[in-house]
Amino acid sequence: MKGRITSLQRMSIHDGPGIRTVVFMKGCNMRCKWCHNPETWSSNPQIQHIGEKCIHCHTCASICPQKAIQIEAEQIVIDHKKCTVCGICTDACPTQALSVVGRTISTDELWKELEKDLPFFRSSGGGVTISGGEPLLQKEFVKEFLKFCRERKIHTAIETNLSTSWETIEELLPCVDLWMCDCKTYSSEKHRYWTGTDNHIVLQNIQRLAEKRIPLLVRTPVIPEVNDTEEEIESICQFLAPYAGNISYELLGFHTLGFPKYDSLGMPNELKETKGDLPKERLNTLKKMLAKYHFKS
Repeated sequence: MKGRITSLQRMSIHDGPGIRTVVFMKGCNMRCKWCHNPETWSSNPQIQHIGEKCIHCHTCASICPQKAIQIEAEQIVIDHKKCTVCGICTDACPTQALSVVGRTISTDELWKELEKDLPFFRSSGGGVTISGGEPLLQKEFVKEFLKFCRERKIHTAIETNLSTSWETIEELLPCVDLWMCDCKTYSSEKHRYWTGTDNHIVLQNIQRLAEKRIPLLVRTPVIPEVNDTEEEIESICQFLAPYAGNISYELLGFHTLGFPKYDSLGMPNELKETKGDLPKERLNTLKKMLAKYHFKS
C-alpha cells in the first residue's frame, strides 16, 4: 500500500503521549484560512522556494523545460500553473532553496524510516501520530500502517478534522489508541466561511466518539477575530459538556510561524495582515472558562 506524505516530525511532545513521530499526510478537504501547514492542502506534489536559501545563481531559470521560472528584479518567480513539478530545478539547486513537497511512500518504507525511533517510543510511552492535511482521505494507507504499528505494540494516534463518514471512522477504530480533532467553532455558518466546509458531520462524529468513550482529545485553535471571544468558547464548551467525563478538551493559541510557507509555495494567505500571535494573556483568560466543565486532563 502506498500513500503520499509531506514530511516526518520526530521528537514531538505535543501530538499525543510521550515522544512521538508525526507523519504529515498530503491532501486536505478543508481550507482553514489560518492553516500553518498549507503544503498539505493539495494532494499533489508542489515546488517550494525558500528565498533565504537562494544565492541567485539563476540555474533553475535557465534549465526549467517549461519556462515556469523567471527572474524579476533578481528574484525567483515561479509560475505554478506552468510548473509540472518535474524536479529538474530542485536537483540542480546548489543550496536546496528549491524542493519538492510531497512524496509517495509505501507502508514498508515508512516503517523503515520510523523503526529507528522505537527506543524513544518505548522509553517515553510515545508512538506514532498520523496528521495532515486530512489523514482519512488516504484511509487505506493509514489503516494498513496503523494496524502494522498496533501489532508491534506501538501507541497510535490520529489528528483528523472528522469531516468524513462514520463508516470510515469505524474502520479505523481498531487501529487507533487516541483520536484528536478540532472543534473550530460551533457555528456552522462561521465554520463554512473560515474553513470552506460545513461542521455538521464534524460535531456528529465528535458526539459518537464521545458517547462510545473512545479516547478523544478535542482542540480549539483560538484565532483572533474568529473565535477568540468568551461567547465562542462557551458555545463549544456547552456542546461538549455532556461528554466532559469522556473527553479531553484544550485551547491552542494562534501563531504565524507557518505564514512564510504561503509565499514559498506561491499560495495566497488571506490572514497575512494579521499582526502577531494570540496574546498569552488572552489565551489564559479563555482557558479559565474550561475549569467549570471538568473535562478530562
